[in-house]
Amino acid sequence: MHLTSALARPLGLLLVSAIGARAASLHYDSRIPINERSAQEVISQLNLIPNEEKGYYVQTFKDADSVTRASSNGTRSASTAIYYLLEGAAGSSYWHRVDAVEVWHYYAGAPLTLSLSNNDGKPPVDKVLGPDVFNNEQPQVVIPKGTWQSALSSGKWTLVGTTVAPGFVPDGVELAPPNWKPDGA
Repeated sequence: MHLTSALARPLGLLLVSAIGARAASLHYDSRIPINERSAQEVISQLNLIPNEEKGYYVQTFKDADSVTRASSNGTRSASTAIYYLLEGAAGSSYWHRVDAVEVWHYYAGAPLTLSLSNNDGKPPVDKVLGPDVFNNEQPQVVIPKGTWQSALSSGKWTLVGTTVAPGFVPDGVELAPPNWKPDGA
C-alpha cells in the first residue's frame, strides 16, 4: 500500500518529532544537575584556580575598552568578570575591599551570605545571594567601591560570578589579615 505524499509527509514529521522528543528526554534524564555535582567537579569543569581570599576563581571577561581613573596609575579595563566558587567547609572568605563597584551574581549551589562593612563601628550588613527571591535571597548584590566584604556559603558550595567596573586589577584589592574583623563586627 502506498501513502499519498500529502499523508506521508505529516506522518514522517510526526515520527521524526516523536523520535526527537524521546531522544531529547533521554538526554535530559541522563544529565546530572549542577547542584548535585561536587565542588571539585565544578572547579574542574570551569578550570577554576585557588583564590587568595579563599575559594576558587577564573576570569571570564576583560573588556577591551579601557578607562583612566584619577585614583590609579594609568588605564585599566572598563570592566572584568569572574566565576567564583566557595565551599562551605572553607568558612568565610577573608575580609577584603575593592577599589571599584562589584556586582555579585548567583549561579548555582547553596545561598551565599555577603557580610558588608564600612568599618565604621556599626555591625556588618548581611545580604544573602541566592535564587529564592521569596525568602529574602537576591540573585545579585551590588557592593559599592571600598566596602569591606566577606562571603560564606550556607551549604557544600556556591558558584557565583562577579563583575567589577572599572575592571579588577590586583593592586586595587586590599586583603585584610586572616583574623581581622571590621569595627562593630
